[in-house]
Amino acid sequence: MKFSDFFRMGFINLRRRKVRTILTAAAMAVGVACIVVLISIGIGYNQTYQESISEMGSLTKIDVTPPRETKGKVALLNNKAVSAFKKLKGVEAVTPVVQVVSYLKGGKYIAPIRLYGIDLDTAESFQITPLKGELPLKGTKLVPQIILTDDVAGSFADPQTWEQVKDMKNKPSIDPMKGNIKLTFDYNTLSGQYAEGEDGRAVPSGNIYRIEVTGITSMQNYTYSTSGFIQLKILEELIGANEDFLPPSNAANDMKNIKTYPLVWIKADDIKNVQGITDVIRKAGFETYSLNDMLESVKKQSRQIQGMLAAIGAVALLVAGIGTANTMMMAINERTKEIGILKVLGTDLGDIVKMFLVESAIIGVIGGTIGLFVSFILQRILPSLLKEMEVRSIIPIWLATGAVIFAVFVAVISALGPAINAMRVSPQVAIRAE
Repeated sequence: MKFSDFFRMGFINLRRRKVRTILTAAAMAVGVACIVVLISIGIGYNQTYQESISEMGSLTKIDVTPPRETKGKVALLNNKAVSAFKKLKGVEAVTPVVQVVSYLKGGKYIAPIRLYGIDLDTAESFQITPLKGELPLKGTKLVPQIILTDDVAGSFADPQTWEQVKDMKNKPSIDPMKGNIKLTFDYNTLSGQYAEGEDGRAVPSGNIYRIEVTGITSMQNYTYSTSGFIQLKILEELIGANEDFLPPSNAANDMKNIKTYPLVWIKADDIKNVQGITDVIRKAGFETYSLNDMLESVKKQSRQIQGMLAAIGAVALLVAGIGTANTMMMAINERTKEIGILKVLGTDLGDIVKMFLVESAIIGVIGGTIGLFVSFILQRILPSLLKEMEVRSIIPIWLATGAVIFAVFVAVISALGPAINAMRVSPQVAIRAE
């Protein structure tokens, strides 16, 4: 028989028992809908956490710090290491980072900021791009050029009351790009506390620098709240001139005449390369941290939840499969005489098996398609019904396609036993059957 003949006969036979066919397909639809909805909730859970982690910063950024162990041969986070990092496969940008707490002064108001010294040629790779103005140029030690985050303007406050400076519209009164802004690393200087000079006169205890704010950048969802970015070499010069006011750990350190860094940022060109780069750097003896580490942990937890939900859905589909097997056994019992006649006419035994398997596959396709349709309806309804639980359902193409294919597979497997039994029925017994 042609393959199309099996489908034609299958539809005809199923149409003879409409109610039974509809109920069997409905059971299959319920099973498919259960497994699709439960897996889609697991995918939604994974997607929600991934987006939450992405909002905390770039998933392709890796922080490298010196090794914790200081005995024996210790890997140095120096310029040689930075050069080696740049040569790693999948690395887009690398910059040493020096960070220090400093203070800005606009008029009589003060704003503490965390000042990052980086290679500004890599700034765009680390999403430090101007929302207003432009990135700093090389600048000078006496007049440093700085780009500030967009929350710094709102952080200027009166040092007497620490009340933030707002205008009538409750907006920051100070515009760092237009105001006369100064920088110092010594808070006592800003608060008017002076030290005694060599000649006995009161002199400021720390240096004050007039700065040029060239632009405003995003604080990247509080990752760099109240921060500024400056050319690394300029900040190192400022730190050298203000060492008395800074803890030594904030600056690049000299270890046996080799300059080392407390932190190095690495930008991977793709999230798929983050883990490989991280593994290489860890093997070299350095400590690393990236949001991708947190994401991997969430993915592992998500896979466990998806597996549990899929197992629950699989139980429903198993019940549907048992129903399909029962339907096919009833169909074979009712058509025993027909099977005997086919055998007497010389019908191939394999064709008899195919005939019942195709009927079962048709039930699988119908049930799977209806179940998938119900799943898409539930995908729209569930977020509203379970609003407090913040349920999110995502049905990707692979899940939709796989669900229908799996339904057909379950239906065919369920019918395989009854179909083989039909093949083994004796023609004499089958013809005499009522």
